[in-house]
Amino acid sequence: MPKKNLRDHTTREIIAFSLLPFGLLTIQTLINTALNMYLTDVLGLTLAMTGVVLSATKVWDAVNDPMMGLIVDRTRTKRGKCRPYILWTVIPVVLTTSMLFFPVNFGQKGNFAYAIVAYLLYYTAYTALDIPYQGLTPLVFPENQKRVKAISVSNIVGSIGTVLPSVLFFTIAGLWGNQTVEQEKTGYFMAALIFSVIAGIFIASSYFGIKEKVYVKPEKTNYIKGLKIVFSDKKMVILVVVAFFSAIANLGAIFLPYFAKWNCIGVLPMDKIMDFLNNLIYKLIHVEVNINLTNEGLLTPLLQIGSGISYMLSMAIIPPLLKKMSKKTLWIWMSLLGAVADILTFIIGMYIIPYNTPAGLVTYIVLRFFTNFPVGMTVVLLIAMFSDLVDNLEMKSGERLEGTVFSFRSLINKISIALFNVIVLAIVNGFGYMVGDKITSGGGLMLGMTSMSQNYTVPLTGTHYETVLTAIFFMLTGLGAIGLILQAIPMFFYKFDEKKFEKEIASFREEKERKLQEEIESAEALEGVHFEG
Repeated sequence: MPKKNLRDHTTREIIAFSLLPFGLLTIQTLINTALNMYLTDVLGLTLAMTGVVLSATKVWDAVNDPMMGLIVDRTRTKRGKCRPYILWTVIPVVLTTSMLFFPVNFGQKGNFAYAIVAYLLYYTAYTALDIPYQGLTPLVFPENQKRVKAISVSNIVGSIGTVLPSVLFFTIAGLWGNQTVEQEKTGYFMAALIFSVIAGIFIASSYFGIKEKVYVKPEKTNYIKGLKIVFSDKKMVILVVVAFFSAIANLGAIFLPYFAKWNCIGVLPMDKIMDFLNNLIYKLIHVEVNINLTNEGLLTPLLQIGSGISYMLSMAIIPPLLKKMSKKTLWIWMSLLGAVADILTFIIGMYIIPYNTPAGLVTYIVLRFFTNFPVGMTVVLLIAMFSDLVDNLEMKSGERLEGTVFSFRSLINKISIALFNVIVLAIVNGFGYMVGDKITSGGGLMLGMTSMSQNYTVPLTGTHYETVLTAIFFMLTGLGAIGLILQAIPMFFYKFDEKKFEKEIASFREEKERKLQEEIESAEALEGVHFEG
Protein backbone atom coordinates (compact mmCIF):
# COMPACT_ATOMS: atom_id res chain seq x y z
CA MET A 1 0.00 0.00 0.00
CA PRO A 2 2.10 2.95 -1.24
CA LYS A 3 2.05 6.34 0.33
CA LYS A 4 0.37 9.00 -1.78
CA ASN A 5 1.18 12.69 -1.69
CA LEU A 6 -1.99 14.51 -2.69
CA ARG A 7 -0.15 17.80 -3.19
CA ASP A 8 2.58 16.51 -5.46
CA HIS A 9 1.91 18.63 -8.55
CA THR A 10 4.59 19.89 -10.86
CA THR A 11 4.61 21.92 -14.04
CA ARG A 12 6.25 18.97 -15.73
CA GLU A 13 3.34 16.74 -14.77
CA ILE A 14 0.77 19.20 -16.09
CA ILE A 15 2.67 19.35 -19.39
CA ALA A 16 2.87 15.56 -19.54
CA PHE A 17 -0.85 15.30 -18.81
CA SER A 18 -1.49 17.82 -21.61
CA LEU A 19 0.04 15.48 -24.18
CA LEU A 20 -2.92 13.16 -23.70
CA PRO A 21 -5.68 15.60 -24.78
CA PHE A 22 -3.36 16.81 -27.54
CA GLY A 23 -3.35 13.33 -29.03
CA LEU A 24 -7.03 12.65 -28.38
CA LEU A 25 -8.15 15.98 -29.83
CA THR A 26 -5.94 15.43 -32.87
CA ILE A 27 -7.84 12.21 -33.56
CA GLN A 28 -11.20 13.74 -32.69
CA THR A 29 -10.63 16.70 -34.99
CA LEU A 30 -9.37 14.43 -37.74
CA ILE A 31 -12.69 12.57 -37.58
CA ASN A 32 -14.81 15.71 -37.28
CA THR A 33 -12.97 17.54 -40.06
CA ALA A 34 -12.56 14.90 -42.70
CA LEU A 35 -14.65 11.76 -42.14
CA ASN A 36 -18.02 13.09 -43.29
CA MET A 37 -16.52 14.54 -46.46
CA TYR A 38 -14.56 11.34 -47.10
CA LEU A 39 -17.72 9.25 -46.82
CA THR A 40 -19.86 11.53 -49.01
CA ASP A 41 -17.55 13.16 -51.55
CA VAL A 42 -14.97 10.37 -51.93
CA LEU A 43 -16.64 7.04 -51.09
CA GLY A 44 -19.93 8.21 -52.60
CA LEU A 45 -22.32 7.77 -49.67
CA THR A 46 -25.27 10.11 -49.34
CA LEU A 47 -25.50 12.44 -46.36
CA ALA A 48 -28.37 10.32 -45.05
CA MET A 49 -26.23 7.16 -45.27
CA THR A 50 -23.41 8.98 -43.50
CA GLY A 51 -25.83 9.90 -40.74
CA VAL A 52 -26.76 6.23 -40.37
CA VAL A 53 -23.08 5.28 -40.09
CA LEU A 54 -22.61 7.79 -37.28
CA SER A 55 -25.75 6.69 -35.42
CA ALA A 56 -25.79 2.91 -35.92
CA THR A 57 -22.80 2.41 -33.63
CA LYS A 58 -24.63 4.06 -30.73
CA VAL A 59 -26.56 0.86 -30.11
CA TRP A 60 -23.23 -0.78 -29.27
CA ASP A 61 -22.16 2.26 -27.24
CA ALA A 62 -25.16 1.70 -24.96
CA VAL A 63 -23.37 -1.49 -23.90
CA ASN A 64 -19.74 -0.52 -24.50
CA ASP A 65 -19.62 2.69 -22.47
CA PRO A 66 -21.16 1.36 -19.22
CA MET A 67 -19.11 -1.82 -19.58
CA MET A 68 -15.91 0.21 -19.89
CA GLY A 69 -16.94 2.33 -16.92
CA LEU A 70 -17.40 -0.82 -14.83
CA ILE A 71 -14.04 -2.22 -15.96
CA VAL A 72 -12.30 1.03 -15.01
CA ASP A 73 -13.96 1.19 -11.60
CA ARG A 74 -12.83 -2.39 -10.91
CA THR A 75 -9.25 -1.81 -12.10
CA ARG A 76 -6.54 -1.74 -9.42
CA THR A 77 -2.90 -1.95 -10.52
CA LYS A 78 0.48 -0.76 -9.26
CA ARG A 79 0.32 1.93 -11.94
CA GLY A 80 -3.09 3.16 -10.89
CA LYS A 81 -6.74 2.85 -11.78
CA CYS A 82 -6.99 4.75 -15.08
CA ARG A 83 -3.39 5.42 -16.10
CA PRO A 84 -2.55 1.92 -17.46
CA TYR A 85 -5.21 2.21 -20.16
CA ILE A 86 -3.15 4.89 -21.89
CA LEU A 87 -0.59 2.28 -22.94
CA TRP A 88 -3.05 -0.58 -23.35
CA THR A 89 -5.31 1.18 -25.86
CA VAL A 90 -3.15 3.59 -27.86
CA ILE A 91 -2.22 1.15 -30.65
CA PRO A 92 -5.82 -0.04 -31.26
CA VAL A 93 -6.93 3.61 -31.42
CA VAL A 94 -4.27 4.47 -34.02
CA LEU A 95 -5.10 1.42 -36.15
CA THR A 96 -8.88 1.83 -36.09
CA THR A 97 -8.67 5.56 -36.81
CA SER A 98 -6.63 4.81 -39.93
CA MET A 99 -9.08 2.07 -40.93
CA LEU A 100 -11.89 4.63 -41.20
CA PHE A 101 -10.09 6.19 -44.17
CA PHE A 102 -8.89 2.98 -45.81
CA PRO A 103 -9.24 3.32 -49.62
CA VAL A 104 -11.93 0.69 -50.14
CA ASN A 105 -13.82 0.18 -53.39
CA PHE A 106 -16.80 -2.07 -52.67
CA GLY A 107 -19.46 0.02 -54.38
CA GLN A 108 -21.82 2.33 -52.52
CA LYS A 109 -23.53 -0.41 -50.48
CA GLY A 110 -20.26 -2.20 -49.76
CA ASN A 111 -18.56 1.03 -48.74
CA PHE A 112 -21.55 1.79 -46.53
CA ALA A 113 -21.22 -1.59 -44.75
CA TYR A 114 -17.46 -1.18 -44.39
CA ALA A 115 -17.89 2.28 -42.89
CA ILE A 116 -20.27 0.95 -40.24
CA VAL A 117 -17.90 -1.87 -39.23
CA ALA A 118 -14.84 0.41 -39.20
CA TYR A 119 -16.66 3.06 -37.18
CA LEU A 120 -17.82 0.41 -34.69
CA LEU A 121 -14.24 -0.80 -34.17
CA TYR A 122 -12.95 2.76 -33.90
CA TYR A 123 -15.41 3.81 -31.22
CA THR A 124 -14.81 0.62 -29.23
CA ALA A 125 -11.08 1.37 -29.10
CA TYR A 126 -11.58 5.10 -28.55
CA THR A 127 -13.98 4.52 -25.65
CA ALA A 128 -11.45 2.22 -23.97
CA LEU A 129 -9.02 5.16 -23.94
CA ASP A 130 -11.35 8.13 -23.51
CA ILE A 131 -13.20 7.02 -20.37
CA PRO A 132 -10.01 6.30 -18.38
CA TYR A 133 -8.60 9.62 -19.62
CA GLN A 134 -11.62 11.52 -18.29
CA GLY A 135 -11.34 9.67 -14.99
CA LEU A 136 -7.64 10.55 -14.70
CA THR A 137 -8.27 14.24 -14.07
CA PRO A 138 -9.54 14.00 -10.47
CA LEU A 139 -7.04 11.21 -9.70
CA VAL A 140 -3.96 13.07 -10.91
CA PHE A 141 -5.10 16.52 -9.74
CA PRO A 142 -7.20 16.11 -6.57
CA GLU A 143 -7.10 19.77 -5.48
CA ASN A 144 -9.77 21.92 -7.12
CA GLN A 145 -7.76 25.04 -8.06
CA LYS A 146 -4.84 23.07 -9.43
CA ARG A 147 -7.26 20.80 -11.24
CA VAL A 148 -8.88 23.73 -13.04
CA LYS A 149 -5.43 25.04 -13.94
CA ALA A 150 -4.39 21.62 -15.22
CA ILE A 151 -7.59 21.25 -17.25
CA SER A 152 -7.13 24.73 -18.73
CA VAL A 153 -3.47 24.19 -19.62
CA SER A 154 -4.10 20.71 -21.01
CA ASN A 155 -6.96 21.95 -23.16
CA ILE A 156 -4.85 24.85 -24.45
CA VAL A 157 -2.19 22.35 -25.50
CA GLY A 158 -4.95 20.09 -26.74
CA SER A 159 -6.27 22.94 -28.88
CA ILE A 160 -3.09 22.71 -30.92
CA GLY A 161 -4.20 19.16 -31.63
CA THR A 162 -7.45 20.55 -33.03
CA VAL A 163 -5.63 23.09 -35.19
CA LEU A 164 -3.11 20.77 -36.86
CA PRO A 165 -5.52 18.43 -38.71
CA SER A 166 -7.90 21.31 -39.41
CA VAL A 167 -5.13 23.33 -41.02
CA LEU A 168 -3.06 20.62 -42.67
CA PHE A 169 -5.25 17.57 -43.38
CA PHE A 170 -6.60 18.55 -46.81
CA THR A 171 -3.23 20.02 -47.80
CA ILE A 172 -1.45 16.76 -46.99
CA ALA A 173 -4.19 14.69 -48.62
CA GLY A 174 -3.81 16.80 -51.76
CA LEU A 175 -0.16 15.78 -52.13
CA TRP A 176 -1.36 12.49 -53.61
CA GLY A 177 -3.42 14.33 -56.23
CA ASN A 178 -7.10 15.14 -56.68
CA GLN A 179 -7.76 14.39 -60.33
CA THR A 180 -9.21 10.92 -59.72
CA VAL A 181 -11.19 9.32 -56.93
CA GLU A 182 -8.38 6.79 -56.40
CA GLN A 183 -5.90 9.62 -55.81
CA GLU A 184 -8.24 11.22 -53.31
CA LYS A 185 -8.76 7.94 -51.46
CA THR A 186 -5.01 7.46 -51.16
CA GLY A 187 -4.51 11.06 -50.05
CA TYR A 188 -7.17 10.87 -47.35
CA PHE A 189 -5.80 7.56 -46.04
CA MET A 190 -2.18 8.73 -45.92
CA ALA A 191 -3.11 11.99 -44.20
CA ALA A 192 -5.22 10.10 -41.65
CA LEU A 193 -2.40 7.62 -41.03
CA ILE A 194 0.13 10.42 -40.48
CA PHE A 195 -2.05 12.26 -37.97
CA SER A 196 -3.08 9.03 -36.20
CA VAL A 197 0.54 8.00 -35.65
CA ILE A 198 1.51 11.48 -34.43
CA ALA A 199 -1.43 11.45 -32.01
CA GLY A 200 -0.49 7.98 -30.78
CA ILE A 201 3.08 9.05 -29.99
CA PHE A 202 1.87 11.96 -27.86
CA ILE A 203 -0.75 9.85 -26.08
CA ALA A 204 1.79 7.16 -25.17
CA SER A 205 4.33 9.77 -24.03
CA SER A 206 1.91 11.23 -21.49
CA TYR A 207 1.84 7.95 -19.59
CA PHE A 208 5.43 8.36 -18.37
CA GLY A 209 4.97 11.84 -16.90
CA ILE A 210 1.89 11.49 -14.70
CA LYS A 211 0.99 9.71 -11.49
CA GLU A 212 -2.32 9.01 -9.79
CA LYS A 213 -2.43 10.50 -6.29
CA VAL A 214 -5.80 9.41 -4.95
CA TYR A 215 -5.51 5.98 -3.40
CA VAL A 216 -8.47 3.71 -4.17
CA LYS A 217 -8.83 0.59 -2.06
CA PRO A 218 -9.10 -2.71 -3.93
CA GLU A 219 -12.75 -3.74 -3.89
CA LYS A 220 -15.32 -5.13 -6.27
CA THR A 221 -17.52 -2.41 -7.71
CA ASN A 222 -21.22 -2.94 -8.45
CA TYR A 223 -22.09 -0.87 -11.53
CA ILE A 224 -25.83 -0.75 -10.77
CA LYS A 225 -25.08 0.38 -7.24
CA GLY A 226 -22.73 3.00 -8.66
CA LEU A 227 -25.42 4.29 -11.03
CA LYS A 228 -27.89 4.56 -8.15
CA ILE A 229 -25.37 6.59 -6.15
CA VAL A 230 -24.56 8.82 -9.12
CA PHE A 231 -28.15 9.54 -10.15
CA SER A 232 -29.38 10.04 -6.63
CA ASP A 233 -27.56 13.36 -6.95
CA LYS A 234 -29.65 15.94 -8.81
CA LYS A 235 -26.47 17.69 -9.96
CA MET A 236 -25.53 14.65 -12.04
CA VAL A 237 -28.91 14.66 -13.78
CA ILE A 238 -28.56 18.35 -14.64
CA LEU A 239 -24.99 17.95 -15.91
CA VAL A 240 -26.05 15.03 -18.12
CA VAL A 241 -28.80 17.19 -19.68
CA VAL A 242 -26.29 20.02 -20.15
CA ALA A 243 -23.81 17.62 -21.79
CA PHE A 244 -26.56 16.32 -24.09
CA PHE A 245 -27.35 19.79 -25.46
CA SER A 246 -23.73 20.96 -25.53
CA ALA A 247 -23.13 18.56 -28.42
CA ILE A 248 -25.27 20.79 -30.64
CA ALA A 249 -23.02 23.79 -30.03
CA ASN A 250 -20.04 21.93 -31.51
CA LEU A 251 -21.85 20.03 -34.26
CA GLY A 252 -21.73 22.71 -36.94
CA ALA A 253 -17.97 22.24 -37.31
CA ILE A 254 -18.54 19.13 -39.44
CA PHE A 255 -19.88 21.42 -42.18
CA LEU A 256 -16.78 23.63 -42.34
CA PRO A 257 -15.10 21.64 -45.16
CA TYR A 258 -18.42 21.63 -47.07
CA PHE A 259 -18.65 25.40 -46.61
CA ALA A 260 -15.09 25.86 -47.84
CA LYS A 261 -15.65 23.56 -50.81
CA TRP A 262 -19.07 24.69 -52.03
CA ASN A 263 -20.11 28.00 -50.45
CA CYS A 264 -16.81 29.69 -51.27
CA ILE A 265 -16.58 28.71 -54.93
CA GLY A 266 -15.11 31.62 -56.87
CA VAL A 267 -14.49 33.77 -53.80
CA LEU A 268 -10.72 33.48 -54.18
CA PRO A 269 -8.74 33.24 -57.45
CA MET A 270 -7.44 29.72 -56.81
CA ASP A 271 -5.36 29.48 -60.01
CA LYS A 272 -3.51 32.71 -59.25
CA ILE A 273 -2.93 31.67 -55.65
CA MET A 274 -1.48 28.32 -56.75
CA ASP A 275 0.80 30.05 -59.28
CA PHE A 276 1.97 32.45 -56.59
CA LEU A 277 2.75 29.63 -54.14
CA ASN A 278 4.58 27.57 -56.75
CA ASN A 279 6.66 30.57 -57.85
CA LEU A 280 7.41 31.51 -54.24
CA ILE A 281 8.65 28.01 -53.44
CA TYR A 282 10.81 28.02 -56.56
CA LYS A 283 12.40 31.34 -55.57
CA LEU A 284 13.06 30.11 -52.03
CA ILE A 285 14.47 26.62 -52.69
CA HIS A 286 14.96 26.61 -56.50
CA VAL A 287 12.83 23.51 -56.94
CA GLU A 288 9.87 23.36 -59.29
CA VAL A 289 6.70 22.11 -57.61
CA ASN A 290 3.09 21.90 -58.68
CA ILE A 291 0.92 22.61 -55.66
CA ASN A 292 -2.75 22.24 -56.54
CA LEU A 293 -4.79 22.87 -53.41
CA THR A 294 -8.54 22.37 -53.45
CA ASN A 295 -10.99 24.93 -52.11
CA GLU A 296 -11.26 23.02 -48.85
CA GLY A 297 -7.50 22.48 -48.75
CA LEU A 298 -6.85 26.23 -48.74
CA LEU A 299 -9.92 27.72 -47.07
CA THR A 300 -10.50 25.24 -44.24
CA PRO A 301 -7.19 26.21 -42.58
CA LEU A 302 -7.95 29.91 -43.05
CA LEU A 303 -11.39 29.47 -41.50
CA GLN A 304 -9.86 27.67 -38.52
CA ILE A 305 -7.38 30.42 -37.66
CA GLY A 306 -9.79 32.58 -35.68
CA SER A 307 -11.45 29.67 -33.90
CA GLY A 308 -8.13 28.06 -32.97
CA ILE A 309 -6.75 31.25 -31.43
CA SER A 310 -9.99 31.94 -29.55
CA TYR A 311 -10.07 28.39 -28.14
CA MET A 312 -6.62 28.78 -26.62
CA LEU A 313 -7.22 32.27 -25.27
CA SER A 314 -10.59 31.40 -23.75
CA MET A 315 -9.14 28.41 -21.91
CA ALA A 316 -6.20 30.46 -20.64
CA ILE A 317 -8.39 33.03 -18.86
CA ILE A 318 -10.67 30.55 -17.10
CA PRO A 319 -8.63 30.31 -13.84
CA PRO A 320 -8.63 34.09 -13.19
CA LEU A 321 -12.32 34.35 -14.11
CA LEU A 322 -13.22 31.59 -11.66
CA LYS A 323 -11.72 33.67 -8.87
CA LYS A 324 -14.51 36.18 -9.49
CA MET A 325 -17.45 33.92 -10.32
CA SER A 326 -18.58 30.31 -10.09
CA LYS A 327 -18.35 27.74 -12.88
CA LYS A 328 -22.14 27.87 -13.17
CA THR A 329 -22.24 31.65 -13.64
CA LEU A 330 -19.39 31.61 -16.16
CA TRP A 331 -21.09 28.79 -18.09
CA ILE A 332 -24.38 30.68 -18.39
CA TRP A 333 -22.75 33.95 -19.45
CA MET A 334 -20.51 32.31 -22.04
CA SER A 335 -23.38 30.26 -23.48
CA LEU A 336 -25.67 33.25 -23.93
CA LEU A 337 -22.95 35.56 -25.29
CA GLY A 338 -21.90 32.82 -27.71
CA ALA A 339 -25.48 32.43 -28.93
CA VAL A 340 -25.70 36.17 -29.62
CA ALA A 341 -22.39 36.03 -31.52
CA ASP A 342 -23.63 33.12 -33.68
CA ILE A 343 -26.91 34.87 -34.53
CA LEU A 344 -25.12 38.11 -35.46
CA THR A 345 -22.65 36.16 -37.60
CA PHE A 346 -25.48 34.53 -39.55
CA ILE A 347 -27.21 37.88 -40.13
CA ILE A 348 -23.99 39.63 -41.17
CA GLY A 349 -22.89 36.79 -43.47
CA MET A 350 -26.27 36.47 -45.15
CA TYR A 351 -27.56 40.03 -45.41
CA ILE A 352 -24.91 42.66 -44.61
CA ILE A 353 -21.51 41.47 -45.89
CA PRO A 354 -22.28 38.29 -47.87
CA TYR A 355 -19.90 35.48 -46.96
CA ASN A 356 -19.43 34.54 -50.64
CA THR A 357 -17.49 37.74 -51.36
CA PRO A 358 -13.81 38.35 -50.48
CA ALA A 359 -14.79 40.95 -47.85
CA GLY A 360 -17.51 38.69 -46.47
CA LEU A 361 -15.15 35.72 -46.21
CA VAL A 362 -12.59 37.78 -44.30
CA THR A 363 -15.34 39.10 -42.04
CA TYR A 364 -16.58 35.58 -41.33
CA ILE A 365 -13.04 34.40 -40.48
CA VAL A 366 -12.76 37.24 -37.95
CA LEU A 367 -16.23 36.60 -36.50
CA ARG A 368 -15.37 32.93 -35.92
CA PHE A 369 -13.00 34.14 -33.21
CA PHE A 370 -15.96 35.46 -31.21
CA THR A 371 -18.33 32.57 -31.93
CA ASN A 372 -15.81 29.96 -30.80
CA PHE A 373 -14.53 31.81 -27.73
CA PRO A 374 -17.42 30.69 -25.45
CA VAL A 375 -17.29 27.13 -26.77
CA GLY A 376 -13.67 26.74 -25.69
CA MET A 377 -14.57 27.83 -22.17
CA THR A 378 -17.54 25.49 -21.83
CA VAL A 379 -15.42 22.49 -22.82
CA VAL A 380 -13.12 23.09 -19.84
CA LEU A 381 -15.93 23.99 -17.45
CA LEU A 382 -17.92 20.83 -18.16
CA ILE A 383 -14.93 18.58 -17.43
CA ALA A 384 -14.24 20.51 -14.21
CA MET A 385 -17.86 20.24 -13.05
CA PHE A 386 -18.02 16.49 -13.65
CA SER A 387 -14.72 16.12 -11.75
CA ASP A 388 -16.17 18.11 -8.84
CA LEU A 389 -19.12 15.73 -8.88
CA VAL A 390 -16.84 12.68 -8.56
CA ASP A 391 -15.23 14.19 -5.45
CA ASN A 392 -18.58 15.22 -4.00
CA LEU A 393 -19.98 11.71 -4.46
CA GLU A 394 -16.93 10.22 -2.75
CA MET A 395 -17.50 12.45 0.28
CA LYS A 396 -21.12 11.33 0.49
CA SER A 397 -20.81 7.63 -0.34
CA GLY A 398 -17.15 6.75 0.20
CA GLU A 399 -16.94 5.40 -3.39
CA ARG A 400 -14.67 6.68 -6.17
CA LEU A 401 -16.86 6.40 -9.28
CA GLU A 402 -14.81 7.99 -12.08
CA GLY A 403 -15.63 5.13 -14.43
CA THR A 404 -19.37 5.28 -13.79
CA VAL A 405 -19.62 9.07 -14.02
CA PHE A 406 -17.47 9.56 -17.09
CA SER A 407 -18.68 6.48 -18.96
CA PHE A 408 -22.25 7.72 -18.67
CA ARG A 409 -21.19 11.21 -19.66
CA SER A 410 -19.37 9.72 -22.66
CA LEU A 411 -22.44 7.67 -23.63
CA ILE A 412 -24.74 10.70 -23.46
CA ASN A 413 -22.27 12.75 -25.47
CA LYS A 414 -22.05 10.11 -28.20
CA ILE A 415 -25.81 9.61 -28.34
CA SER A 416 -26.46 13.33 -28.63
CA ILE A 417 -23.78 13.80 -31.29
CA ALA A 418 -25.15 10.86 -33.29
CA LEU A 419 -28.77 11.95 -32.93
CA PHE A 420 -28.19 15.56 -33.93
CA ASN A 421 -25.73 14.45 -36.62
CA VAL A 422 -28.45 12.35 -38.23
CA ILE A 423 -30.94 15.21 -37.96
CA VAL A 424 -28.74 17.93 -39.46
CA LEU A 425 -27.30 15.69 -42.17
CA ALA A 426 -30.82 14.57 -43.10
CA ILE A 427 -31.94 18.21 -43.25
CA VAL A 428 -29.12 19.23 -45.60
CA ASN A 429 -29.65 16.02 -47.58
CA GLY A 430 -33.35 16.90 -47.82
CA PHE A 431 -32.48 20.25 -49.35
CA GLY A 432 -30.87 18.31 -52.18
CA TYR A 433 -27.18 17.88 -51.37
CA MET A 434 -25.57 15.21 -53.50
CA VAL A 435 -22.25 14.86 -55.25
CA GLY A 436 -22.26 13.76 -58.85
CA ASP A 437 -19.60 11.79 -60.68
CA LYS A 438 -16.29 13.49 -61.22
CA ILE A 439 -15.96 14.82 -64.78
CA THR A 440 -12.92 15.87 -66.73
CA SER A 441 -11.95 19.50 -66.86
CA GLY A 442 -12.98 19.58 -70.48
CA GLY A 443 -16.39 18.03 -69.88
CA GLY A 444 -19.71 19.80 -69.74
CA LEU A 445 -20.66 21.36 -66.42
CA MET A 446 -24.00 20.52 -64.85
CA LEU A 447 -26.15 23.25 -63.36
CA GLY A 448 -25.63 23.59 -59.62
CA MET A 449 -22.73 22.90 -57.29
CA THR A 450 -19.57 22.83 -59.34
CA SER A 451 -16.24 23.06 -57.55
CA MET A 452 -13.71 25.07 -59.57
CA SER A 453 -10.90 23.19 -57.89
CA GLN A 454 -12.20 19.62 -58.07
CA ASN A 455 -14.73 19.44 -60.92
CA TYR A 456 -17.42 17.97 -58.67
CA THR A 457 -20.98 18.75 -59.60
CA VAL A 458 -24.26 18.60 -57.80
CA PRO A 459 -27.09 18.49 -60.35
CA LEU A 460 -29.53 20.94 -58.76
CA THR A 461 -31.61 23.83 -59.97
CA GLY A 462 -30.36 27.30 -59.12
CA THR A 463 -32.96 27.73 -56.38
CA HIS A 464 -32.07 24.44 -54.71
CA TYR A 465 -28.40 25.30 -55.04
CA GLU A 466 -28.82 28.50 -53.03
CA THR A 467 -31.00 26.72 -50.47
CA VAL A 468 -28.37 24.06 -49.84
CA LEU A 469 -25.67 26.70 -49.41
CA THR A 470 -27.85 28.63 -46.96
CA ALA A 471 -28.51 25.43 -45.01
CA ILE A 472 -24.77 24.74 -44.76
CA PHE A 473 -24.06 28.28 -43.52
CA PHE A 474 -26.90 28.05 -41.00
CA MET A 475 -25.43 24.83 -39.62
CA LEU A 476 -22.17 26.70 -38.99
CA THR A 477 -23.86 29.61 -37.21
CA GLY A 478 -27.53 29.32 -36.25
CA LEU A 479 -27.22 25.71 -35.10
CA GLY A 480 -24.49 26.75 -32.65
CA ALA A 481 -26.76 29.45 -31.22
CA ILE A 482 -29.52 26.90 -30.64
CA GLY A 483 -27.12 24.55 -28.86
CA LEU A 484 -25.66 27.28 -26.64
CA ILE A 485 -29.10 28.48 -25.54
CA LEU A 486 -30.28 24.93 -24.80
CA GLN A 487 -27.15 24.11 -22.77
CA ALA A 488 -27.58 27.28 -20.68
CA ILE A 489 -31.18 26.60 -19.59
CA PRO A 490 -30.59 23.52 -17.34
CA MET A 491 -27.67 25.26 -15.64
CA PHE A 492 -30.07 27.72 -14.00
CA PHE A 493 -31.26 24.76 -11.88
CA TYR A 494 -27.74 23.60 -10.95
CA LYS A 495 -27.22 24.14 -7.20
CA PHE A 496 -23.64 23.79 -6.02
CA ASP A 497 -21.84 25.94 -3.44
CA GLU A 498 -18.26 25.84 -4.72
CA LYS A 499 -16.70 27.75 -1.81
CA LYS A 500 -18.30 25.43 0.73
CA PHE A 501 -17.31 22.42 -1.36
CA GLU A 502 -13.64 23.47 -1.53
CA LYS A 503 -13.45 23.68 2.27
CA GLU A 504 -15.21 20.35 2.74
CA ILE A 505 -13.16 18.48 0.16
CA ALA A 506 -9.89 19.86 1.57
CA SER A 507 -10.85 18.63 5.04
CA PHE A 508 -12.01 15.29 3.61
CA ARG A 509 -8.70 14.73 1.79
CA GLU A 510 -6.63 15.62 4.83
CA GLU A 511 -8.56 13.09 6.89
CA LYS A 512 -8.28 10.49 4.14
CA GLU A 513 -4.54 11.06 3.84
CA ARG A 514 -4.13 10.83 7.62
CA LYS A 515 -5.98 7.50 7.77
CA LEU A 516 -3.99 6.17 4.83
CA GLN A 517 -0.72 7.10 6.53
CA GLU A 518 -1.87 5.36 9.72
CA GLU A 519 -2.63 2.20 7.72
CA ILE A 520 0.82 2.35 6.11
CA GLU A 521 2.56 2.77 9.46
CA SER A 522 0.49 -0.03 10.97
CA ALA A 523 1.34 -2.36 8.09
CA GLU A 524 5.03 -1.50 8.38
CA ALA A 525 4.98 -2.21 12.10
CA LEU A 526 3.27 -5.58 11.63
CA GLU A 527 5.28 -6.79 8.66
CA GLY A 528 8.57 -5.02 9.32
CA VAL A 529 8.48 -3.67 5.77
CA HIS A 530 8.92 -0.06 4.71
CA PHE A 531 6.59 1.04 1.90
CA GLU A 532 8.01 3.79 -0.29
CA GLY A 533 5.97 6.36 -2.27
